[in-house]
Amino acid sequence: MNHRTARPAPAAPPAPPGRGALGPPAALLTAALLTTAAIVTVLLYQRPPHPPGAAPPARVLSRYETAAPGNTIDRDCGYSAPLTGHRSLWLFCDSTWKGTRPGLWLGATAATGTAAPGRVPTDLTELPAPGTPRTAAPGDGPPQALLATPPGLQLPGGAPCHIPGTAYSASWISGAVPMPADGTVLLTYTDVCVHGTTITPQGYGIAAYRPADRTLHGQTRVFTVPGGLPFQLTLGSPVLRDGHLYLYGSACDTWTVGACATGRVTLARVPANPSAWRDPSAYRYWSPTGWTPDASRAQTIAPGAAPAAVHIADYTAAGRGLVLIEQRGLDGRYRLWRAPAPQGPWRPAAEGAVPCSGGTGNDQCRAFIGHPELSTPQALLMSYYNPADRHVTVRAVPW
Repeated sequence: MNHRTARPAPAAPPAPPGRGALGPPAALLTAALLTTAAIVTVLLYQRPPHPPGAAPPARVLSRYETAAPGNTIDRDCGYSAPLTGHRSLWLFCDSTWKGTRPGLWLGATAATGTAAPGRVPTDLTELPAPGTPRTAAPGDGPPQALLATPPGLQLPGGAPCHIPGTAYSASWISGAVPMPADGTVLLTYTDVCVHGTTITPQGYGIAAYRPADRTLHGQTRVFTVPGGLPFQLTLGSPVLRDGHLYLYGSACDTWTVGACATGRVTLARVPANPSAWRDPSAYRYWSPTGWTPDASRAQTIAPGAAPAAVHIADYTAAGRGLVLIEQRGLDGRYRLWRAPAPQGPWRPAAEGAVPCSGGTGNDQCRAFIGHPELSTPQALLMSYYNPADRHVTVRAVPW
């Protein structure tokens, strides 16, 4: 049979209204509704889940802060390191908190949360102190100590650095980097004596932290000078490259009103294994003639930099290589530098400013820290502490 010329079968007569069959307009409407419903179902099924966290700029929030009205945490630092399963470890310094369980800890604390590129975490879970029984599962509780109060720090004259309400000792995190072999995170920290508005670094330490079971391993104070540690030995911003652990120090040599006019950024390295990084004699320092065991000969790796503080990290995953954030003063200004290798050459890449105000005494705009696991090819996600709102905020800044 030729289907092009066959006579079509006669159409069945329409059923009378009210007998269950639908007339042509109603049938078309029903078909349209069914098609629309099918499309909506497919779109809902295929729609990606809402990304975690918040779009920048946004505050980094803990579950303690969102658990009840009036719960707040005032803390600074805000280093992070990526973990498996799209999560990250966050590390903070001195913390005070209000609300349902008020308290404070002068030193380092830790929290974990989801990590998504281009997003700011708002679900951090504060981690219990190392050694806490595993039965005590993390929840929406307040921060707890990560590093114990460092012993042996001294006031000028040799008295212990402990005067209630006036002086205290603390270990402040200075950087973190994940160890790819076993899931631990390598932490660097500075032991400080805080006396009024004077902060004296007296020790540089290192430790491996295993978030899976919340344990510290190999904690060691590598360098210590009671009168004040030279900035070349006050190390942080750990970077793993070519079998070595690279670490940076910085100093502002000349301050103007609220800004650094001249300064230096120095570099140390040590073989990337625990026996070496815990050994003071294994460290070497970059100088114009190469690597030297004499820290006092270390020279700046970023000519022209004038850092109030720095943070360096590896953004290779975002296509940007090594990036140095130079905080230029107390008014929110910063400059970005980029380099293909830890020792450089470092070149300025961008600069800008973030809203930061309200500082007095030691409570100033500070802690400009980059986050490789949150950054994207389009923007660097950078956190900082703003005294005006007493919180760590993350902003997306141009590369």
